[in-house]
Amino acid sequence: AECHEIIGTHWTDSQHGKATSDPIFQKAWKEAGNPAECLTCHTTGFDPVSGNWETEGVACQTCHSPIPTNHPEDIMPTDISSRLCGTCHLETHEEWSDSTHAQEDLNCVRCHNPHTTQLRVTDAQALCAACHNDQVHFFEYTIHAQEGVTCMDCHLKVSEAQTSEQLLTSGHAARHHTFTVGMETCADCHALEMHYPLDRVSAQDLPNAPMNTVLESSLITSEPNPASPVGFAVLAGLVGMASGMILAPWSERWYRRINGS
Repeated sequence: AECHEIIGTHWTDSQHGKATSDPIFQKAWKEAGNPAECLTCHTTGFDPVSGNWETEGVACQTCHSPIPTNHPEDIMPTDISSRLCGTCHLETHEEWSDSTHAQEDLNCVRCHNPHTTQLRVTDAQALCAACHNDQVHFFEYTIHAQEGVTCMDCHLKVSEAQTSEQLLTSGHAARHHTFTVGMETCADCHALEMHYPLDRVSAQDLPNAPMNTVLESSLITSEPNPASPVGFAVLAGLVGMASGMILAPWSERWYRRINGS
């Protein structure tokens, strides 16, 4: 931190820097009975035998290890693999592993700054547009965009409320990372619209009518669809053609008789 002051400040204020002292973690950890295994991720260099650790929070050596003794002459290694993130962010890494992002080798640090634990840009929509430029461009002309819906609202659905035990065993990400849109996502906004019939009869108009009566009434009183003029013309043409083929020989004979006489 003496050399990397800005990065050190960012880390101190980040979720990685506050991983041990964070009040939410402390509350959930206490409610779960202070399990020692939690400190494997919420401290750095935790020894399960002694119960001691080297540094509070997720410190530099978690990703930069081993640090050369003659650093900065020798550059310290940097592990930016999603596998490393997945050792603590279990559920998030599992979801990401099944995503198109994983198939395209788009790892965590492409979107997340590991020092601030925030997105690399303030505007998440702009971050998506960095790769999905065409999709974001045309999305801006949709009803969803006009109503203020963003990429994250559907493709990064917020996780449901969890118990302390679930928080401590899942990696407790705020949003799902499959990047797919499920039916439940649509239902969050459109649940009341999904199963309405096209033609409805108000229940107030039929207070005592049984269901089968309503169905029979609708079948009896339904007006037939008007005949298609195109279909009628085709049918008339076929009838005329058939009649012509039958009557043509008789017409020819009759014509010859008249001329012969």
